[in-house]
Amino acid sequence: EGAEDTLSLQELSNFAFSMNGITKVENFHGEEFAFRATPSAGALYPFELYLFVKDLSELPDGLYHYQPTDHSLELLIEKNLFEHLQAALCAEVPGNIVAVITSIYARSAWKYGTRAYRYCLLDVGHMAANGVAYLRSIGLGGNVVSKFIDDKLNQLLGIDGENEFALAAILIDKPALYWGEEFIFTARFPDYQPILKKPIYNSEIVNTHLSGNLTSCEFYRNYPEFPEVYPEVKSLSLKDTLLKRRSRREFTGKRLEFDRFKHLLESSLSCFPADWDFPQTNFYVQVKNVEGISDGIYAVGEEKLYPTMKGNFNMEFAYLCLGQSFVSRANVNVIFTHDFKGKKNRDYRGALMEAGALGVFLYLSAESIELGACGIGAFYDFDLQRFLGLPKTELPVYIVSAGTLD
Repeated sequence: EGAEDTLSLQELSNFAFSMNGITKVENFHGEEFAFRATPSAGALYPFELYLFVKDLSELPDGLYHYQPTDHSLELLIEKNLFEHLQAALCAEVPGNIVAVITSIYARSAWKYGTRAYRYCLLDVGHMAANGVAYLRSIGLGGNVVSKFIDDKLNQLLGIDGENEFALAAILIDKPALYWGEEFIFTARFPDYQPILKKPIYNSEIVNTHLSGNLTSCEFYRNYPEFPEVYPEVKSLSLKDTLLKRRSRREFTGKRLEFDRFKHLLESSLSCFPADWDFPQTNFYVQVKNVEGISDGIYAVGEEKLYPTMKGNFNMEFAYLCLGQSFVSRANVNVIFTHDFKGKKNRDYRGALMEAGALGVFLYLSAESIELGACGIGAFYDFDLQRFLGLPKTELPVYIVSAGTLD
């Protein structure tokens, strides 16, 4: 056991694995494909994990890149960078480890085009939630920083801020706002190979992202209160849940007990410990064949369900989700929406990362109590908006389906 608010080498290993480790390898048409601990749109994994490390006897202070293929750390810079890191994050950094998640949007854009930016944000939220879940499982705070000086943090990581850009950092505990000194950072990073044989540059994604960059620490950082106690229910351990988690679509539609339904929602939607001003999203739940709950659509607020439409809408939801039939067999479809009125790009970043983070809590909660879950990023946006009766400025951004498997 190390000092309070620090990670040992084994805990650092577990922390990195929980976010980006390989949990399963399958053979597809003669080629091996590795699945990660974190779900990703199309299993394209457009993210990277970097770790700032200090005061760990087994490793030199420095900046590391996590390599999932062999569960290793690649030393990029050997130097204590925490003073520079505080200035970039605008945060007093607690503990001895800081994880930073970046996105390489081209890995997704070749398939999804401009919509890839949305999926990249969701995926970073996925990874952040796994990291927070691990830290909290060992009694540490686990808080996400999404507001920082983009150019400074990208410079520290040795990335260009356009083809690859930082989106979130995970700290061991809640940080205080810190006004750091200006710095000029020069370091020689190791030589590297291009990650794409044919580069993809989407100016719409890049310009949208750059429009939300922060250039100073002149902002307010507000963290919600994270609930300490969840409803009691028999469930798998976090380790077993992470290893077992998959995007599952083989829902049976059989009746879901009220206790498991209650646990699923209360352990997932109540809060997320990040500085993007929770909640940035609104939650709607479409319910079918749940004990004690009438079929219909409900708004979620203040830990209560408020009915908005009565009836069985599973077929309509399946159609709205591009005709994916498994949606019609789900007991629960959670729809995350964001009201764009008066919001800026940084709010949009926070909303999508929040939806991804809470979506992973739904994934983990469902898996731990022998339910299945699957995230859905593709749907008829405006048709779904009209179906839910949302204002013109409020749009759906993510859906997670969950249901019984036997």
